Amino acid sequence: MRASRLLITGFRGWERLDLRPKDHVLLAGVPRAGRSDIMAALTRVLDPDSGRGAALTDLFDRPGHVGNSDAEGTADVEQAEAADSVASDSGSGFAAAPDQAPEEEPVVESPALRCAEVEVTLTDFDADVQQLVDGFLEPLDPSGCASQNVDAPADASWCVRLTYRLTYDSEAESLESLVYFPARSSPGRGQFARVSAATRRALPVLVLNTMAPLQLRTGGAFRRILEERDPKAAAAAFDVLRDGVAEAVAQLSTDPAVVEAVDAVLAVGGTGSRFGGRPVSAADLGFIAEDGSVAALLRSLQAAADLDGGGLLPMTSHGSTASAVLSVAEAMLLANVPGALVLVDDFGDRLDAATAEHLAAVLRAQSGQLWLSTRRPEAARAFEPTELVRLVRHGGTRTHHQLTLPTDRKRLAAFRQLHTQLLAALSSPTVAITEGPHDVAVLNMVDRRFPPQQLPLSAHGVRLVAAGTGQDGGIDQIPRVAELARQLGFRVLAVVDRDKETPQSIGQLEKVKAVCDAVVRLPAGAIEQAMLEGIALNVIAEASTSLTAYDIPDPVAGRLEERAVIDLCKALHKQGLHEQFLSALYAETRTHPPVIATVLQMLAVQARADYSGPQQVDLLSLPRPQAFPEADEA
Repeated sequence: MRASRLLITGFRGWERLDLRPKDHVLLAGVPRAGRSDIMAALTRVLDPDSGRGAALTDLFDRPGHVGNSDAEGTADVEQAEAADSVASDSGSGFAAAPDQAPEEEPVVESPALRCAEVEVTLTDFDADVQQLVDGFLEPLDPSGCASQNVDAPADASWCVRLTYRLTYDSEAESLESLVYFPARSSPGRGQFARVSAATRRALPVLVLNTMAPLQLRTGGAFRRILEERDPKAAAAAFDVLRDGVAEAVAQLSTDPAVVEAVDAVLAVGGTGSRFGGRPVSAADLGFIAEDGSVAALLRSLQAAADLDGGGLLPMTSHGSTASAVLSVAEAMLLANVPGALVLVDDFGDRLDAATAEHLAAVLRAQSGQLWLSTRRPEAARAFEPTELVRLVRHGGTRTHHQLTLPTDRKRLAAFRQLHTQLLAALSSPTVAITEGPHDVAVLNMVDRRFPPQQLPLSAHGVRLVAAGTGQDGGIDQIPRVAELARQLGFRVLAVVDRDKETPQSIGQLEKVKAVCDAVVRLPAGAIEQAMLEGIALNVIAEASTSLTAYDIPDPVAGRLEERAVIDLCKALHKQGLHEQFLSALYAETRTHPPVIATVLQMLAVQARADYSGPQQVDLLSLPRPQAFPEADEA
């Protein structure tokens, strides 16, 4: 079974969301963009135990917000009047909608009533599920919605809609929730064909929750595994524990040291004589578990492991990853129902990168449809690019973005850079695209060397990415990666070289500007020239001597002339020693390369959503000092 549509109206931070997945769903994006709210919405519809968590804060906070009137989300009055009434059947799992009189006037909701609705369209179910929801089936439109066409083709796939409705009446101060079948309901009349908890439990839906591993207490995942695999054997094991605890406690109660201590307490002020109706001694007192059963002991037990010969230690002593791996494995064992719709929120937070990717891939492979939300780009590698739903916030408004599979061969090449470049920026609102990895290396190094009082790009929500991973970079690649980033909802900046003014270079720059929110253009030359702007020749010559440690001749060789600088730039570009040279330059100057520092400052300004400056900023060349002046502290 899978969900072909999720329609949210007025639930939590979502005023409206219409999501129509074709396959699995990976939810990711910037903080507070609504990942967990989407997972909560799905759970409210499909998990009968989740409704107990309903709260007033689940309603979208909008002045004047009243009930849902979405024509696609709920059946209109004409549909409801034409629908057959559902007969009451105590064994059906459904609550019947009241008979509908044609002359009845629709109920107009009071302005005091606030409403949230979450509608899920389910399809691709097997015969058992189809029989379970028989009487509420609707033809499935190719778009993923329930078809409203009365002449739908006979071979159309079937679907069923379930809607969670939460209402708050401010006059009565009452909060009510229900789940109903829109196909046989009329919300405008207050008439609902309710979906029972038993029906929802029968659906192949699994909510994967992780907690402390190997918990034997009631409600623990491991306890469920024990009882589901062999209930009788599990009960027998707990009986053995109960008997053993009772015997051990009895021995403890009669231990001479314990008896002596208890008698000493009872002797104080004649307590033993006044304690009961007759004199009381240690023989009358004993010990039992907190609630008189083994349950208290089970709650206190925790998993332990002997790893690397360190002895039996609690799992917490082995680090958070060890506990997290066991916890996820437990949840996955419980969720191992072939073809099920599986919901997982905040996946991989405590897992290492490789394990997060591996377990996400296993979950995806064994699920009929997996809805997984994560902050970890490694987990996203287990999904196809078109399965990613990236959530963002623009001016406080949430939006969602998905990729469409391109058919153009050149765009397909850029499409592959989602995994190599853009996944690392998954939770950043802004990407700054450079012409290649050398540019990223230089900008990143200067960025991380900023003093504490100067915020790095990460503080402004900017992630640097390259348009190519090696020799495939260049200004021609920026528009392709930028277009991909824009489809995913990023704010897109670019840093480009200033090439000679030719019709070709002008056209390339215009293509970059067409798909980017703002562009920073370096002074004449490439990143190598930019990092040396405004720095004295004697300092450059001294830093250049450090390159001999990498088995290449000193490109400058003590020459204090511009030709030597050109030779150095060529060597840096060919050998890829930008960061190594920068380290030597920092050791000499203790200051940032001025042009590179300006590039970073401009990117921080352009990253602002309210930026209103020029789209293209051209940085000027700086005069070269005759000698290195006294440096400021970096």
